[in-house]
Amino acid sequence: MLGHDRIDAETYHRDIVPGLLIGAPGERAAVGLAGLEPLGMRIGDAAWTYRADGARLRIVEGVADDASCVVRLSPDAWTDLVTLLRTAAALAIAGEVRAERGSLLDLFAWEPVLRALYQGIEIYLPSGPQVRDRHGRVVDPAAELTLDHTDAQLADHFDATGVMRVRGVFSAAEIAVFEAEVDRLAAEAVPGDDRSWWAESEHGDAVLCRIVYASERSAPIAALARDPRLVRLATLLHEDLAASTDRMEGISILLKPPGRLKGLANIPWHTDCGLGGHHILCPSVAIGIQLTGSSAETGYLEAIAGSHGRTCPQPAPEAYPNLPYLTVPTEPGDVTVHVADVLHASPAPAGEGGRRTMYVTYHPPTLFEHVGPGEAVNDLIRSRTAGEVEAGLGL
Repeated sequence: MLGHDRIDAETYHRDIVPGLLIGAPGERAAVGLAGLEPLGMRIGDAAWTYRADGARLRIVEGVADDASCVVRLSPDAWTDLVTLLRTAAALAIAGEVRAERGSLLDLFAWEPVLRALYQGIEIYLPSGPQVRDRHGRVVDPAAELTLDHTDAQLADHFDATGVMRVRGVFSAAEIAVFEAEVDRLAAEAVPGDDRSWWAESEHGDAVLCRIVYASERSAPIAALARDPRLVRLATLLHEDLAASTDRMEGISILLKPPGRLKGLANIPWHTDCGLGGHHILCPSVAIGIQLTGSSAETGYLEAIAGSHGRTCPQPAPEAYPNLPYLTVPTEPGDVTVHVADVLHASPAPAGEGGRRTMYVTYHPPTLFEHVGPGEAVNDLIRSRTAGEVEAGLGL
């Protein structure tokens, strides 16, 4: 598993931060300061306050009295935050960051600014719903795409949006085979088996919401990793991506139960590197094979098109009309394709639920070099109860 030497926070803030603040990272960080209250960070025995100073980010030693959020974390945890090995959410789930004042949600709101400062990652704040491709042409993120489009057409669209729906990739007969396999795997799943995720209903019952490493127990599902249709779509932009079946939860199956649930059955705005490892995970590509199709009633994918490769603050619903906000309804046999770090969500079904989607994810070589079987963040937290995960996130 990838690690980093500990960064000395005092040396970093004294010798490195001033140059970051007056350079491009500081300019990029300043873009995301609107609406943020001062943040106090206690790292080991030292502390600093991050705050907006006019149109610039300012960092001062000590915790200011007006810091609305003050968090405490160890030097090792802060090192992981700086290097993006783990995000604030991952540290929260692990119990390695604590809010002494305010809420951890305040720290999460600051994270785009911190990523811009520490790693120079641009903050994505689109000023309207349009997305343009690399040729300057306006792209419709909801365009109807099929395998009959050329690689160049698909690549131009995917490069601009980071997410797309491709119609009719699998036949009804193929979907029927996969559905039967999912039925069998779901019947075999039990809480604590380390091959499934469970949510909790409002009545306290365990509800199956995800099956992982499905390719270990199903030959038809395992064959998907080498399916030429999926390989074609996964490698449109990066030819060196490869499917992982023995790590990163392998080929997984998302199940959308209805009702109000506790846990991670319904996932708000996030990126697939949202718990860490951006530099080794991205630009992974996840392909969602639609077994049942999806709609608002059954639960579907939402995304902010064009947000990949950047950090996009979580949008409020009232902002959707002014963003390249995309909903992705599908039919059985369609596939969705998204870059790991495009901002997307898997909201609760508005109606009867029941969506089933099988995900095959293709990763860059760096992931296989640094993450072995059983070493991904999800592998380490999967056994936690729904309540433990939500409590760690401050929800």
